Amino acid sequence: KSKPWAVILATPGGPIRTEHRSQPEAYRKVQAERKLIESGASRVTRIRVEQWEPDAARWVNYETAYPD
Repeated sequence: KSKPWAVILATPGGPIRTEHRSQPEAYRKVQAERKLIESGASRVTRIRVEQWEPDAARWVNYETAYPD
């Protein structure tokens, strides 16, 4: 998989998923969204990070990045 990291933003309108090439790239997205949440500019209620598990050929939960 060329983008083995995913960030899932839970919003009142449904989840928003973005896929990323690296863990640092995924966490830049997490940090940017957390700043928007703190400023009141985002309606995101939860941020999850997933990683592609090639042996199982599925996405696995890596971390719930927000709330802590």
